[in-house]
Amino acid sequence: MSVLKNIMSALRGGANEVGESIVDANAVRILEQEIRDAEIAISKAKGSLTKMKATEIQLKRDVSSLNIDISDYEQKTMQALSSGKEVLATEVAQKIAELEVDRDEKHSEQQALSAEIQKINTLIRSREKRIQKNKRELDKVKTIKELQRATESISTNVAATGSSDHRVSQALERVKKKQQNWQDQMEAGEWMDSENAGDSLDAKLAAEGIGEKSGGASAVLERLKAAQGA
Repeated sequence: MSVLKNIMSALRGGANEVGESIVDANAVRILEQEIRDAEIAISKAKGSLTKMKATEIQLKRDVSSLNIDISDYEQKTMQALSSGKEVLATEVAQKIAELEVDRDEKHSEQQALSAEIQKINTLIRSREKRIQKNKRELDKVKTIKELQRATESISTNVAATGSSDHRVSQALERVKKKQQNWQDQMEAGEWMDSENAGDSLDAKLAAEGIGEKSGGASAVLERLKAAQGA
């Protein structure tokens, strides 16, 4: 609670508005520190409670041991009475009375301590639940804060880029046209290479007299002579 107390101290002397603005601006860090302080306090309380419980267990053990001693002396008293040893029986009875006083005191102390331990343990558990709830609330606050930052960032970026959308679209169209022109030129070049390869091949065949077409008058006369002779 020290951090919050120090900050709240600044609220005194007419500085309420300034103090509240400081608390609001640092709310997350203040809550985180408060949770850490509370967890430290709970840890110390558990340590003290453990010691109290150990003491209560020891008292309970002492009471049990005293009851055993009292029971043992009671049997011895009965034996002394049975033997007619009244003086000895009285002496043992006095011892029993002293043990009973000691037992009753320790039993009362143990009962009171047990009740106190129960109350403190209940208080610690309640406080732990509160701390866990505060942690969940803090996580939600931090998440919402991050979402707000993200939303503001997105809005700012969208606003900044919105005015340049048209320019970007135009640039993309120009790039697409350049790419298409390049593809057209590549296709035309492939066609030209194919044509050139075909002409060269035909020239080679003609030079070898392969695939040369016959024609003209001489070809017609030769064909007619052949037909007449047949």
